[in-house]
Amino acid sequence: MMPKWRNFHFLVIFSSIFVPGVLSSDQDAQFLLKFKEGLVDFNGALHNWNISHSNPCQWSGIVCINFQVASINLHDFNLSGILSTSICELRFLVIFNVSRNLISGPIPKKLALCKHLEVLDLSTNEIHGKIPSELCTLPFLRKLFLSENFLYGQIPPNIGNLTALEELVIYSNNLTGTIPSSIRMFTNLRIIRAGLNFLSGQVPVELGYCSGLEILGLAQNRLEGFLPREFGGLKNLTTLILWQNLLSGEIPPEIGNCSKLEMLGLNHNAFGGSIPGELGKLSNLKKLYLYTNQFTGVIPSELGSCENAIEIDLSENRLTGYIPAELGRIETLRLLHLFENLLQGSIPREIGELSQLRRIDLSYNNLSGTIPPEFQNLTSMEYLEFSNNRLHGTIPPLLGGNSNLTVLDLSDNNLFGTIPVHLCKYEKLVFLSLGSNRLFGNIPHGVKSCKSLVQLWLGSNRLTGTLSLEFSELLNLSALDMNQNRFSGPIPPEIGKIRSLEILILSANYFIGQIPPEIGGLTELVSFNISWNQLSGFLPHELANCTKLQRLDLSRNHFTGIFADAFGNLVNLEQLKISDNHLTGTIPKSLGHLSRLTELQMGGNNFSGYIPLELGQLTSLQIALNVSFNALSGNLPTELGNLHMLVYLYLNNNELDGEIPSSFSGLPSLLVCNLSNNNLMGPLPYTPAFRRMDGSNFLGNSELCGSSIRACQPSPVPPSSTEPSWVTKYRNKEKVISISAIVVGFLSLAATAGICWSVKMRRPVIIYSEGQKESVTSLHYFPKAGVTYQELLRATNSFSEASVIGSGACGTVHKAVMPDGSIIAVKKLKPHGECSNIDSSFRAEISTLGNIRHRNIVKLYGFCYHQDSNLILYEYMANGSLGELLHGSREESYLLDWNTRYNIALGAAEGLRYLHYDCKPQIIHRDIKSNNILLDEELEAHVGDFGLAKVIDLSNSKTMSAVAGSYGYIAPEYAFTMKVTEKCDIYSFGVVLLELITGQSPVQPLDRGGDLVNWVRRSMQNTTPASYIFDSRLDLSSRSRVEEMSLVLKIAQFCTSESPFDRPTMKEVIAMMIEARLSSCSFPSTPTSETPLHGNTSFEGELPSDRQRQHS
Repeated sequence: MMPKWRNFHFLVIFSSIFVPGVLSSDQDAQFLLKFKEGLVDFNGALHNWNISHSNPCQWSGIVCINFQVASINLHDFNLSGILSTSICELRFLVIFNVSRNLISGPIPKKLALCKHLEVLDLSTNEIHGKIPSELCTLPFLRKLFLSENFLYGQIPPNIGNLTALEELVIYSNNLTGTIPSSIRMFTNLRIIRAGLNFLSGQVPVELGYCSGLEILGLAQNRLEGFLPREFGGLKNLTTLILWQNLLSGEIPPEIGNCSKLEMLGLNHNAFGGSIPGELGKLSNLKKLYLYTNQFTGVIPSELGSCENAIEIDLSENRLTGYIPAELGRIETLRLLHLFENLLQGSIPREIGELSQLRRIDLSYNNLSGTIPPEFQNLTSMEYLEFSNNRLHGTIPPLLGGNSNLTVLDLSDNNLFGTIPVHLCKYEKLVFLSLGSNRLFGNIPHGVKSCKSLVQLWLGSNRLTGTLSLEFSELLNLSALDMNQNRFSGPIPPEIGKIRSLEILILSANYFIGQIPPEIGGLTELVSFNISWNQLSGFLPHELANCTKLQRLDLSRNHFTGIFADAFGNLVNLEQLKISDNHLTGTIPKSLGHLSRLTELQMGGNNFSGYIPLELGQLTSLQIALNVSFNALSGNLPTELGNLHMLVYLYLNNNELDGEIPSSFSGLPSLLVCNLSNNNLMGPLPYTPAFRRMDGSNFLGNSELCGSSIRACQPSPVPPSSTEPSWVTKYRNKEKVISISAIVVGFLSLAATAGICWSVKMRRPVIIYSEGQKESVTSLHYFPKAGVTYQELLRATNSFSEASVIGSGACGTVHKAVMPDGSIIAVKKLKPHGECSNIDSSFRAEISTLGNIRHRNIVKLYGFCYHQDSNLILYEYMANGSLGELLHGSREESYLLDWNTRYNIALGAAEGLRYLHYDCKPQIIHRDIKSNNILLDEELEAHVGDFGLAKVIDLSNSKTMSAVAGSYGYIAPEYAFTMKVTEKCDIYSFGVVLLELITGQSPVQPLDRGGDLVNWVRRSMQNTTPASYIFDSRLDLSSRSRVEEMSLVLKIAQFCTSESPFDRPTMKEVIAMMIEARLSSCSFPSTPTSETPLHGNTSFEGELPSDRQRQHS
């Protein structure tokens, strides 16, 4: 019902406009034309705003009452410019709406002159500055919408003067400070949405006195403290959203008195204690999100009284006890997530009777018993995930026969029996994981012919049968894992038809015959493991066509023939294992091209000839180089001394001769160097690494001597003048360094990067070569006027070497000086080699950058299809990359002071926050490193290189294997889970922070921990002084600066926590960084580079209706 005061206000306005002598429509027209002068009308939406159309009441967006302008609604008119206060000359203006445009500048203080204004909507623009306190003097203002802008500063303390206010929507800005206590004056307030800001302090108890409040959204801020008990008095509250803050304590039981509450979102906080049973009184509750907190105790059975609940998510807590059978009373329940808790006992059969249940995830608990057969009767079931428990018994035989089952994950249990035949009855099954159980029998026809399948994981069971021809019809399949079973027979050539296959793991079975050359047609293949079988014959050279391969394991078979030079084309390989076969010939020199290789296993074959000196180019080798048990001869290549990161070197049981090269003294990471059973002579290197090794590593060489075997005559004393500096430095630190995990190769589910949802999108320019206009409509980009390919040739001198300013895995970057003097960067993608299927990388980058709009993301200017040259045009970064400045060898020895480094880190963090939170679906960069943080003339950070970027659509993706990032930046869980989440980007960003603080490279020798993270962690554990950790080039004379650096160091340690669950979100990282500066110096009163002013377009209010987890 409309308030009486509003009726009176409208009556006064309405009656006054009938009074003779009021302002004429001509005067209103003049005021509107003056307002138009400050705008840029891209689309001509205001074309009829001109003097020839003298009646403004007929102009676009104008509504009049008795020929007087009462409403201006220019929503989504694609306008830019600034706001003119001439509109306040319109005496009877009640509604002013310019939302969803590109208007910039500050909010004019003189808008306060619009005394009759009831609705002010400036949302979704580029408005910056503070919220003028003068706006708080508008006596009739009912709705104030300022969301999705660049506003900063505090909420005006006198905002409580807006006593008529009903809706306050200010989310997605950069507002700071506390929520004013004057907010209790809002007696008519129904809606507050202030999420996605930097608001701090406690949630004010005064909000509990806004008795008319219906929606309270304060998510994604820095609020801390407890949830006020006073909220229990909000009888009209329907939505309470406080997720992703720093709130702690227990949920007050008084919340159970909010009888109209429909949505309670408290996830991603630090709430603890027990979940109050009083929540069961919320009979209208539809969505309960308490996940990712620290709740303990049992799940209250009273929740079964929430009879209208649709979604309940209590995952990622520390809940114990049993799953209450009372939850089975909630007949409306569609989603139940309880994963990653400490729950035990059996799964209640009552839950299997919830007819509307679509998604249930009980994974990563300690549940036992059998899977209730009732689940096979659920007709709405889509996602059923019970992995990593202790379930036993058989899988219900009719599972999938009555529903559109999409995801089924029962892996890592103790299930036995056969695989049900109806799992894919309705051709909706996308993800099936039954690995690590005790299943036996054949794979049923219904699974082998399931054309909707994308991932099939059946490893570590007792399954039998052959690799059926039916699999070749699964054209959507990207992952097939059948390892460690009892499959037999040949590998059918038809498997080469599954062109989308990225992961093929057939190891530890009984396959026979040859590898069909058709497998070379699987150009998307990232991981191929066929080890521990009974395969024979020659290795097909067609395998070398799988240029995306990162892991190739052919070991422990009966392969014969040579290992072809063509395998040196697999430049993305990180792991190559061909050991324990019958291969002959020489080791190909082309293996020296495998620059990403971390492990090379070639032992147990019949290779002969010399060890190629080109193996010394494999400087990324870290785990092992093994050529033992062959027939290799000749001297040890001096070039092997370049493998500074190598841990295990096996050259034993060959026919090698000569002395150990002196360059081997430069291998500080070596734990084992087995040279036994050769014809080597001379002394062992006199280094800590070799002196630690057991003498058995050198036996069988009659003329070899040294401290580990027998003394040399005379006893060798290495001259100090030639001793490497690191020997002296570490002579007194001789100790064995244990390695808990070495991160190697990662797997990718290659999907074209998706579209970042942004209502402010600017389209990139498509550049065509003359006479060529190829269609790219699938990317939804449309051509505008731009430069031609010929102009780019001239601007780069035909892409000459002189114009190259950078290079990467898939191409080179050229500096292009355009005819008007402007400079752009042009990335020219390689048409061959490691990026043979360049289209996916090309589309990944333009699909991502082309729809991103943020000041800390590299801007895409255009792209070009031109024969074999795919080009991407983006803004030129005058200062190159952060990695170049920190670690490069520039002649000017560029030195970044700490304040500049801090601003770079904060800017990069803002860019990542935008990718993680403001893109719909979410974007994971997956290759964050200092070389991918580019710096403009002002040294402001811009995140770049989106060739590996991946969209994460939680509603459609169970997991995603990751294309490996860069060494030293890779999160440790990659090696074990092969899954990518935003926490992987967080880890990489933490490494960049450590680089900024220490000045060190991300990869370190083994005696320094192997990487920067371990070196810092070890230094901190040894209570090493900060002066040893901090970059010695920085000025550390200021106490406040050192304090700030120490706090940022702690943030970096949080980011690089071993467990992804212990890492903060990007939003929390930014909050902590700002807090670090606040703690060491006073916060600036005016916006500076330390004040985050970067925009976003995220809707903070509601969570995804169907939240899908990603296990780490």
